Amino acid sequence: MSILDSLIASTLPITPRFVVGRVARRYIAGETVDAAVATVRALNAVGAEATVDVLGEYIHAFEEAEATAAEYGRFLDLIPRERLRCNVSIKLTAFGLALDRDRCLALVRSLAQKASEKAGFLRIDMENTPYTDLTLGIVRILRSEGLPVGVVLQAYLRRTRTDVAALVAEGVPVRFCKGIYRESPAVAFQDREEVRESYRTNLRSLLAGRAKIGIATHDEVLIADAEIAVRELSVPKDRYEFQMLLGVREKLRDDLLGKGHPVRIYVPFGRAWYGYSVRRLRENPAIAGHVFRAMLGLG
Repeated sequence: MSILDSLIASTLPITPRFVVGRVARRYIAGETVDAAVATVRALNAVGAEATVDVLGEYIHAFEEAEATAAEYGRFLDLIPRERLRCNVSIKLTAFGLALDRDRCLALVRSLAQKASEKAGFLRIDMENTPYTDLTLGIVRILRSEGLPVGVVLQAYLRRTRTDVAALVAEGVPVRFCKGIYRESPAVAFQDREEVRESYRTNLRSLLAGRAKIGIATHDEVLIADAEIAVRELSVPKDRYEFQMLLGVREKLRDDLLGKGHPVRIYVPFGRAWYGYSVRRLRENPAIAGHVFRAMLGLG
């Protein structure tokens, strides 16, 4: 990664949409349900499973939440018809959590019921800390109603050890990631090695439980540690999977599949692709460098 790549990444919010779109095609499945289906089918063909996310969060009107739910519904209808090995992931702010918690819960409950019929599982993503307790509360309500939902925990939060202990005791399926939101030192570790140590320690606690765990990282150091943990704890293949983002570290994905590990790819799609793409590119300055070449007609 060069200094120029980092500089380019910092200017992405003012980069023309068409340029970001040209580079970001590797990170999103497209704008339509049909595009998402095609991407999932291609991933299934190489041995990976998928989880699909309709892009769009922090909405301003509840009609947007209803439109997002309808789009998920259209995709869920196609899972059994197309024989896709896939489930879905949602962000609660896309379902109106910041507007009306009870209406959000009702909408997510309806989607979870449909997911249960079509895909068997609904993942509720974790967002920034104003929503952590609200998200865990909704997950617990839905699970108490017998609905097949899981959640995401983030290793960089200082509270995660406590959350891990509680969710392990409750048997909640967890996708475990490092965390990407900007958080203050009061609530989140800032040092890379502190985050890695939190990931290692808490992942072992999760894997020692009884629920299925998604090992969601592209960090090769942590992936190697996870492989050791899976082996030492004798975790069966139906109780863990490695999870990666679409278009990121594809050789690593193929290496994990080649070793016989279950792998699931996070597949985002929808018209709200721009904000998601900018975040992905800013997290990966080396890829962001391609934006500069595209702007000059060199990419």
